Amino acid sequence: MSKSVAAAAALLLVGLGACQSETKSGPAATAPAQPESAPLAVPAPPADRTAEYLTDPRVGDVLVVRFVAEGSAAEQFYFYQVFRLGGDTVYTHPARQPVASPAADASRPDVFAPEAIRAFTRRELQEFRQESPADPQHSRLVQVRRETSD
Repeated sequence: MSKSVAAAAALLLVGLGACQSETKSGPAATAPAQPESAPLAVPAPPADRTAEYLTDPRVGDVLVVRFVAEGSAAEQFYFYQVFRLGGDTVYTHPARQPVASPAADASRPDVFAPEAIRAFTRRELQEFRQESPADPQHSRLVQVRRETSD
């Protein structure tokens, strides 16, 4: 008997739900059914090609290094522009000063210091992608910017 009581209760609930939806009034009752919160079409972010670019560095690449200056909580970014490749060594010109965003303009001729040279081995660049626990500035290479047509 308890099975029949449960079945009757279920039918009663279904019937009540149908009655309530029929008795709704106002604009919502006459509006066509809307799909439940459809996801917004947001373009996917560009693929991170940093690892790929580091295996094949090119003259003109800009290495983006994130760091937090001692005594500050704000992250900053420092650029290094590749100007020469020699065997396993990547030669760069460092930026004259840090910037607030990794997307900051690096195309101006006064951004980099051509009189200064900082050389990295390809292995150092790969290792630089991981923050060293001993580094008080929490520096790490976060991106390689490359002008590409692909």
